[in-house]
Amino acid sequence: MSFVDAQTAIREHLAGRLAQATFFRSLMLHADWHVPVHTETDSEVAVRTFVDAAGERWVKVFTDRRAAELWAAQSGGEPAGRCLVTGGTNLFGALDDELAGVEINPGSPDGIHYRRQHLPFLRQWARITELESALETIDTGETPLGLLREYDAYVLVLKRTGPDSAHLVLAPDDSGRALAAVFTAEDTLAAFFDQVLSAADFEPIPIRVNGEQLFTQLRVLPLDGLVFNCSGPVQPRAFGKRLADYVLGHRGDAEPSETTARE
Repeated sequence: MSFVDAQTAIREHLAGRLAQATFFRSLMLHADWHVPVHTETDSEVAVRTFVDAAGERWVKVFTDRRAAELWAAQSGGEPAGRCLVTGGTNLFGALDDELAGVEINPGSPDGIHYRRQHLPFLRQWARITELESALETIDTGETPLGLLREYDAYVLVLKRTGPDSAHLVLAPDDSGRALAAVFTAEDTLAAFFDQVLSAADFEPIPIRVNGEQLFTQLRVLPLDGLVFNCSGPVQPRAFGKRLADYVLGHRGDAEPSETTARE
């Protein structure tokens, strides 16, 4: 699934035509955020913060140069050339709770803002998209596997089989392999419920696990591997069981094998 650019996503979100998860993915995947900066030393710049009437500090960010120039013209601010251009994952992942919040496209009719209490939510979406991007490069050897191990919001789905017992729900597989269905975000879990479990004759039980728990269980359960986000909306990524050894630090001589990701 392709995601719209951030400016379009904001407009569609404000009009009520874009799901919340799709909106936040679009913010995180936007590659050209313009962030006003100032010079601290001859070789270093820092993100500018803007103090409101209550003495609280805000960060202003813009979806493109035009939005930054519009704000500068309206406010008499620094020229748009004094902006750092960065990706959404880096931008929103770095917002800290000492800030009062972040303003997106201030001065624009489509401007929005998020206050301090919303910043952890933005950081979590940054972590989600960082993890999902990392999954795309595992087979090239470019992925820092610590990201997979340290992520603490994977979701598995269980099927209750007795008062005190449950079985792991597997991803559908045309080849009959036993592949754990693993989800990285609320929309990928919802897609699985809609596409696979809507006609299930049992009540699914989602459980949240961290990376240590997930990959430790993968090593010991009778499984052939796992599939991340088997029902979309992001590209599914399927791997053999050896991935658990790599992530937990028990490496062999070969790279972790990736099976074919299904649509």
